[in-house]
Amino acid sequence: MLELARRWRDSGVKARVFAQEQGITPWTLYYWRQRLASQDRSTRRRRRSRRVTLAPVHVVAGARDVGGDLEILLTSGDRVRVGTGVSADTLRQVVEVLRTAC
Repeated sequence: MLELARRWRDSGVKARVFAQEQGITPWTLYYWRQRLASQDRSTRRRRRSRRVTLAPVHVVAGARDVGGDLEILLTSGDRVRVGTGVSADTLRQVVEVLRTAC
């Protein structure tokens, strides 16, 4: 029935006409449209609600200037140094790789 509700939603046809073609009542379509919308909302919510654990950040006073670079110390002890010229997209890709690899 969810597939039928999807076909109705995508068809653009009025509920009465679509229901008559399928041999069901319009109210059945309305009911399954609500179920479909509920399912779509929960699927979108699951995709977006990926929890991220934040790590503490320590600013070291008097540390040697590294030319504006950013150094990230991972919990594994590895260090990642990011230059000032690195684009946000590149940094995003590096972080995504580190998340999946660690």
